Amino acid sequence: MQHHEEPLAVVTGAAGGIGRAITAELARTGHRVLAVDVTDDADPAAHATLTADLGAPEAAEEVFRGIEDRYGLPGVLINNAGIYEARDFLDYDAASYRRVFDVNAGAAFFCTQSLTRRLIAAGRPGSIVNVASISGQSGSPDAAYGASKGAVIALTRGLGQSLAPHHIRVNAVAPGLIDTPMAARIPADRVADYRARIPQGRFGDPAEVAAAVCWLAGPAAGYVTGSVLDVNGGLH
Repeated sequence: MQHHEEPLAVVTGAAGGIGRAITAELARTGHRVLAVDVTDDADPAAHATLTADLGAPEAAEEVFRGIEDRYGLPGVLINNAGIYEARDFLDYDAASYRRVFDVNAGAAFFCTQSLTRRLIAAGRPGSIVNVASISGQSGSPDAAYGASKGAVIALTRGLGQSLAPHHIRVNAVAPGLIDTPMAARIPADRVADYRARIPQGRFGDPAEVAAAVCWLAGPAAGYVTGSVLDVNGGLH
């Protein structure tokens, strides 16, 4: 196991638009970033890329065991892995429902559990930031997506309290409409409606989400835990 001066951070869903921006911003602010995704298309600023399907509950433990053995113990975890599909509520079957929850809520649950077990055993502090969504606050026509992101918000608030005695902070960002490949899958008529309702009149940039994530992850937010930071251009 190698020891380095730079803090070690893990970003899940690192190949997505927001994940790539978070990876780049963490690297820019002095972290060694381990990028985890089902594909290896991470930002080149990543220290290393790990491929895993975090929708499988046992995958998190395998990933973090390997990280600890090879790179050491991360002090920062960004739970950004997520899937979205525009599927009518009446068209969901059990498998598609479970997949959305396993990736969007389950990955955050089990990755946080795998890391915090190790941090607590080592007596080390940590900072975890979950990427939720405005859909988890106000609901969404994409019912499973909105419900899964609501679960992420409730998880954030609960763990912010229960992990605080261990000096582990847990926060979330709730992005609104962000200019990413995932957002490109939202039906066009809804996109026009959303854009008309955003007070700032535009979609957000992934770098704007990354800046909020990195602030929450870092020492400047040392007294912030169990909180959800809106990054949505004023949309409510």
